[in-house]
Amino acid sequence: MSGIPDPWGSALHQTLLAACSEAERRHTAYEQTGRLSDLESAVAMFSTVLKHAHDVDVRSTAMNGLGMSLWSRYERFGDPGDLDAAIGWFRAALAMYPGEHTPAVPSFHANLAGVLRLRWRRTGDDTDLVASVAEARAAMAATGPGHPRRAWRMTNLADGLLALSVRHDDSSALAEAVDLLREAVRIAGPGDEAAGMRSNLAEALRLRYRSTGGRDRALLDEAVEHGRAALAMAPRHPLRPRFQANLALVLLDRFAARRRPPDLSEAAGLAQQAVDATPAGHPNRAERLITLSGIRRMETARGRSPGGLVELARDAVAATPRGHHLRSDALLGLGWALAFRFAAGDAAAGDRARELFRQLATDPAVQVRARVAAARQWANTALLRGDLSEARTAFDLAVTLLPRTAPRRVTHADRERQLSSFAGLARDAAACAVRADEPADAVRLLEHGRGVLLGHALDTRTELTGLSPDLAGRFVALRTALDRPEGAGFSASAGAGPELPGEDRHSLAAEWDALIDEIRAQPGFATFLRPPPTDDLIAATGVHGPVVVLNISGLGCDALLIDGRIRVVPLRLTLGEATQRALRFRAAVAERAGETLEWLRTEVTGPVLDVLDPPPGSRLWWVPTGPLTTLPLHAAVADRVVSSYAPTVRSLVTAWQAPPAGPVADPLVVGMPTTPGLPALPSVPAETAALPPGRVLTGEDAVRRVVLDALPHHSWAHFACHAVSAADGSADGHLVLQDQLTVSDIARLRLDHAALAYLSACDTGVPREDLDDEALHVAGAFHMAGFRHVIGTLWSIRDSVAAEVAAGFYARLDTADDAATALHETVRELRAEHGPAAWAPYIHFGP
Repeated sequence: MSGIPDPWGSALHQTLLAACSEAERRHTAYEQTGRLSDLESAVAMFSTVLKHAHDVDVRSTAMNGLGMSLWSRYERFGDPGDLDAAIGWFRAALAMYPGEHTPAVPSFHANLAGVLRLRWRRTGDDTDLVASVAEARAAMAATGPGHPRRAWRMTNLADGLLALSVRHDDSSALAEAVDLLREAVRIAGPGDEAAGMRSNLAEALRLRYRSTGGRDRALLDEAVEHGRAALAMAPRHPLRPRFQANLALVLLDRFAARRRPPDLSEAAGLAQQAVDATPAGHPNRAERLITLSGIRRMETARGRSPGGLVELARDAVAATPRGHHLRSDALLGLGWALAFRFAAGDAAAGDRARELFRQLATDPAVQVRARVAAARQWANTALLRGDLSEARTAFDLAVTLLPRTAPRRVTHADRERQLSSFAGLARDAAACAVRADEPADAVRLLEHGRGVLLGHALDTRTELTGLSPDLAGRFVALRTALDRPEGAGFSASAGAGPELPGEDRHSLAAEWDALIDEIRAQPGFATFLRPPPTDDLIAATGVHGPVVVLNISGLGCDALLIDGRIRVVPLRLTLGEATQRALRFRAAVAERAGETLEWLRTEVTGPVLDVLDPPPGSRLWWVPTGPLTTLPLHAAVADRVVSSYAPTVRSLVTAWQAPPAGPVADPLVVGMPTTPGLPALPSVPAETAALPPGRVLTGEDAVRRVVLDALPHHSWAHFACHAVSAADGSADGHLVLQDQLTVSDIARLRLDHAALAYLSACDTGVPREDLDDEALHVAGAFHMAGFRHVIGTLWSIRDSVAAEVAAGFYARLDTADDAATALHETVRELRAEHGPAAWAPYIHFGP
């Protein structure tokens, strides 16, 4: 005992230890009974010990105990001062053991992680969330197998990762959380603690289901099982309202996926019980009110009277102070509730909804995803009131913010998922601009709000000439680190290293943003990584064009003809008609190819060519949007022009401005005449044998890792294999080798000298319906990686015809820049022998 002589020191030491034990007992009693007098006694006793104790172990024990008691008091009354004080005491306890590893230190780390996360939930301060995950990792690192608190500390870390995943839409953090919680449940055994873990696992599985784009519904069934088990295991658990709210969310998502009314009814009952059991001021009341409000909106959408919905949504807003991480969710919920009332005939509710959406959209403190969603709703409510000018203002803001919903801090797949949630936004904004007689602005909005991920790729291939060696080196290093592939074991040429943990990726992204700001501050670099002005894009088409942008929106469908100027050709079709045509065509290509080409000539390509009146055999570039991205526009005009496709005007102008491609030589050839589990492709050997000498990968050598390593060393690549489209949302688009070469694998490559990729495989040019504005298909991924010209397909192709097309194409090819004409002439020759289902799927992307 420091500074106190025996025998008084020894007696005081024992007295203080006994006081700590009694304070801990009273805190435990409070947790079991909720009796406030026990909690206040615990706080007072720990405070008294700290006034008299000098021994390090006694002081740290009292600091930890006081932190726990203040934490409990915060959860009871919601006083942020108690929360701040608890954080201070846990940090003070850790400071007593600098660099030491005593048995108590992991508990201090774990407790600090919990309160930091709780403060983040109140204030939205991301530094608390990041620090929380770091503290939880420190606790786990000191907790070996067999430790009695291992399962709890796994859960603590998982909870932080769940929060991180929700905050940043980070699926890598979510995947780690699911693994941790499954293991925690496995080793915890029965009891109240295991009930909490199973409820947390139910919520993690629900979020995991959402992160897959709703493809793996088995995750929801597993989540329901764990959620119900949690309630059954702990009928009187103090956290039972949390278990009820978690299960309600799972059931709501399962109802949305399967439309089973009992799920919605059960969710509503559980959510109401959770709210009823959560007193005013409780830190979890806000999220439980938001959950209940969302369920009531779902019931209203199914025909239930909206009575009480607005009042419930207002209660949720009242429970979320400014800065609370759920405040934007609560405000959006209130806006939607008012919109329901507006739809029922209450004009004043419509005005309030519009104003609420406007305030939320224009508030820079609100999360960007919520701002975009609010701006879109603001635009829609303005249109319902006939205010085109205000709708344009709202759409402009939504599209301006849209790229920020897909930041570099998250994985490529997470960026895709975020963008898919705003599908069609840029098209609606452009249609609104056309209605306002501002076609150049329509092009600007489409360029900014479509091809966001392609824009990231074009940015990172920017010219670094004139930049200092230090800044250029840091730019390349950060770009390489952030583009690291998902999975381990790749060589440097493919972007080496294992996938980044979420926290590291977020840190690197912050460095990237700071570096870009530093570069833009250099003389002559103010526009570094900024998209080119729309006027520059339009001017470039006057030299190379014409380019036809087909904007398909529920607000109107138009062709924007760009050839140094812009002309608008209104189209008679509707979004609904185009969508149905595309769906029917995809379902029966052979039967509907002829009628689809005729429909395109009548409704789309014919009106365009009537205005352009191009000379026979001239070049024409198509930039389709929405459902037209899956239809053969090129085939409808094959008698008049040589067609190419581009995902955006910017990508085309960038390719035009690049140096011309030289002769094609030394190809990388990947051939799969046989593939495990799929039909044989007997014409592949003949097809690949017709190519010039190069590196050939086939059989066991044709694997993802080897191909990714080889691609940077070849300007020309030819794939003859099966492929899987992501069009139906059941899988990621990929080429089928011995394993899978996915869209994400390819798109993250940065190939500076890539000239031509020929993809002799099925459906390589077909995007997912919810990502048709991003060109995220296999052919688009090769274009994104840097290939100047890409040959792809819009539907399944015949093996024998594929070999014919490849042979004819290469016989006509002198340089990669002849690719469009070579393909056009080859296909035209085959038309005499084959119907359109056989010759029309082949398409060219590029200049």
